[in-house]
Amino acid sequence: MIRSTRPYRVFVIDDSRTIRRLIGAIVDETEGLVLAGSAESAEEAWDVLRQPSIEVDVVSLDIELPGMNGIDFLKKLMASRPLPVLVVSGHTDSAADLTLTALENGAIDCIQKPDGKPNEIDRFLRDTADGLLRAAGSKLRPRHAGLGAPTGPTLVIPAASPRPTAALSASQASSFDGESIICIGASTGGVPAVCKVVEGLRGVNCPIVVVQHMPPSFTPRLATRLAQTTGLPSFEAQDGGRLAPRTVWVAPGGRHLHIVRKGGGYVARLSDENPVSGHKPSIDVMFRSAAHEAGPNASAALLTGMGRDGADGLLAMRKAGAHTIAQDEATCVVYGMPKSAVALGAVDQVLPLDRIADHILSGAPRPRSSRLMGA
Repeated sequence: MIRSTRPYRVFVIDDSRTIRRLIGAIVDETEGLVLAGSAESAEEAWDVLRQPSIEVDVVSLDIELPGMNGIDFLKKLMASRPLPVLVVSGHTDSAADLTLTALENGAIDCIQKPDGKPNEIDRFLRDTADGLLRAAGSKLRPRHAGLGAPTGPTLVIPAASPRPTAALSASQASSFDGESIICIGASTGGVPAVCKVVEGLRGVNCPIVVVQHMPPSFTPRLATRLAQTTGLPSFEAQDGGRLAPRTVWVAPGGRHLHIVRKGGGYVARLSDENPVSGHKPSIDVMFRSAAHEAGPNASAALLTGMGRDGADGLLAMRKAGAHTIAQDEATCVVYGMPKSAVALGAVDQVLPLDRIADHILSGAPRPRSSRLMGA
């Protein structure tokens, strides 16, 4: 489908007058965006957005609001008028937790407000413009509507209580020994997608390493949420720390994660080099290290996200004999990174989200022809 040449219409919701004005100025200065309106509370925003005559393409949402909070507003919006939502979050622990809940309940992406440090305003200007364009150009996923509400296009994978580890068949267990490792990379729309894949890997006898593009204060919370959702022990990786099996290891925001072979297993090495493929942590960095250190003992999945981070690293993994999978276009929020990997010939299989874990576990054959497998 060819997009109209008209700019995306942005509606800003924030109780800070300064932030509303700043985002409005960013919108005015960004090609492809135009301000449709703003509100200082969720109630005021709902009174505007519930009107069918109001044309909006993307919403900038502060989740810590007086009265109705951002999560309740998001659920209400998605049930009645689904729109792409960019969460604009504070730096508190509670804001990070609420942001992850918002991403699980339909928000497309998140950015952090400036905290007063040098260069934070420049970072916020850049992140806001890029984030609004990413969210506006993304694809909402189907979900079940609430009582009396029409079905709306967004993905919801609710957080769950910890559950028992699933038992694997003997053949599955034997295919994941001390030399095996599973690598997952994701960006825009990736939080629920990562949770879905990792949940399907419960019981696997090897480390699971995740790079999700997120700000530094969010990645520890992502590890906690993965533990809650999947029942697997999940932690933010530490420099020099052993990547223990049956455990999920999340790359810290703002640092690259390298996988290093040591003894009979793997350890994490964190580094502070410049962004790679536009990101830090970079999926390419993690995938390339896995290709070098694990080779055919590795499996990798590249999930939803804008841009091309992970594509080159996935190609390196495939050339090293790893089993490589890309999420398919139909189930991606943004089919950017997987599409780039497919175009490079980096992918053994292109699969819908709900089939990726099963194919990793099955030790599916690794086709080496130019033809991609979809089943």
